[in-house]
Amino acid sequence: MHEAAIAQLTELGLTRNEALAYLTLLEESDEEGATGYEVASRSGIPRSAVYSVLRRLEESGAAFCTGEKPARYLPTAPDRFVAQMRRTNQARLERLTESLGRVPKRARPEPIWSLSRYDEVVGRIETMIRGAQHSLYLSLWSRELDRLMPALRSVADRPLHRVLHSPDHILDPPPGFACWTDDAASENGNGKAAWSHKVLVVVDRQEALIGGSEPASDNHAVLTTNPSLVDMATNHIILDITLLARRLGRDCADDVSPMMRPHLEPRG
Repeated sequence: MHEAAIAQLTELGLTRNEALAYLTLLEESDEEGATGYEVASRSGIPRSAVYSVLRRLEESGAAFCTGEKPARYLPTAPDRFVAQMRRTNQARLERLTESLGRVPKRARPEPIWSLSRYDEVVGRIETMIRGAQHSLYLSLWSRELDRLMPALRSVADRPLHRVLHSPDHILDPPPGFACWTDDAASENGNGKAAWSHKVLVVVDRQEALIGGSEPASDNHAVLTTNPSLVDMATNHIILDITLLARRLGRDCADDVSPMMRPHLEPRG
């Protein structure tokens, strides 16, 4: 009998028997309502329990009783009953909000989520990129950059401060980025090309992903909103760019200054 409606009524606080009884009364064709015996026989509620169930429906405003010997029960119209439940639950939620607001607040650590599978790491970075609203700082290899290019292009029109550092050469830089790239193959054939891939991603200075990005490895990457770890990831990207700029004889101030916290920005 109307399992979806029963489930929804129970979600709102009725027991299954109360939901069954209410729906049985709604289906009753007799304008004078149904007796407890009739409700029990049509709903499957035990006769020993049906009158207590009907009393609870009366108390909740879902039904009302008329007449005596035998008493008959009529349902409250669904729109009125739902409106009443809405008002009741709203009042309960307001009281709960007030009560929870009086609970002393404790400092709690920011959550840290662990990621291991390569597809999981790349997928999470893609989600972060698509959600960026203010800034996007990346340090990753061209292999991962190729996987993330659709996400990067999807935010190309947003007014983001974008900075990319990569240990190897990028053939097709993503649009809108200040790119700081190194050539792993140029370091005498034995440099960074043999390194395992790592990623650093910072979005809006609010969340960071740090860790490995190897398809066949347990990457031990972490996603965090902890401000200290977000700052550490950002500062690591700043350091890589600063060292690369020094080696290349380029000025990186315009790119890295907006990445710094105000108290760390260089003074003129």
